[in-house]
Amino acid sequence: MKLNPGIYAAQLVPYTVEGTVMETSLAAMIERNISIGKVDGLYIGGSTGETFLSDSSAKKVVLEVAAATNAGRVSMIAQIGSINMREAESLARLASSLGYNAISAVTPYYYKFSFSEIRDYYIRLAEAANLPMFVYSIPAFTGTSFDIEQSRKLFEHPLIAGFKYTSGDLFTMERLINAFPEKIVFSGYDELLLCGCALGAFGAIGSTYNLFARLAKTIWNEARAGNLAKARALQAKLNDIIQQLIKLGLYQALKEIISLTGIEAGTVLPPFAPLTSTQREEAKTLGKRLQAQGLI
Repeated sequence: MKLNPGIYAAQLVPYTVEGTVMETSLAAMIERNISIGKVDGLYIGGSTGETFLSDSSAKKVVLEVAAATNAGRVSMIAQIGSINMREAESLARLASSLGYNAISAVTPYYYKFSFSEIRDYYIRLAEAANLPMFVYSIPAFTGTSFDIEQSRKLFEHPLIAGFKYTSGDLFTMERLINAFPEKIVFSGYDELLLCGCALGAFGAIGSTYNLFARLAKTIWNEARAGNLAKARALQAKLNDIIQQLIKLGLYQALKEIISLTGIEAGTVLPPFAPLTSTQREEAKTLGKRLQAQGLI
């Protein structure tokens, strides 16, 4: 498995009002993340890409465009999880055929699945792709978390490679990293980037890295070098930005600001609401200020 440590952008996806993927714009966004953001990897098809709101054809287009644009330059992980098992298996096989380095899958949600059912889900998808699988653990949205013993049972299968760990429970994150040093844990909350790095995470996957990968990489590198005062100051700067983006609507605001770079960023999928005219102006003002500061 060839995965680079470090900063991975959770890839944004531009959509038309009809819900069609804007392929040229998506390719431009990915190219920008690689060439300008200098990301270490890309996480395709996750929450940031609104994949759980899109149809199967759109999900396949996103995987295909991303693989073709990257052309093997940075590490790529395909999020293929779905509570429709046949769809998830089809996406897993597609990711494998497109040359992705690994796959990931959100924990199945809505129904109260048993741990045995969840474990079988991950194994079945990993074997469909024959690729390393990263459990996308986001308990705030799925209602499911994993303790150390459950993690141990997941890791009994050789293809279960680690976690995309999107939780504020840093104690369990540290316990995972300590208990399974041969496995990989990605930190999933942008606002806890420094914390994840300090605890020994392999890398970090985040939405805001579509715009602020260079800032995120600096936080990561300063933390790894032991320059914690500088890393803390930069994390505070990133968190100030995150706070403003969330107030407007995270994905909507990111797309609006990316449009300032000359990439047509489209809209969000319903039931997300597009920005109001007032919010759009606020996002543009924020984006221009951050551009002037050299952060974008």
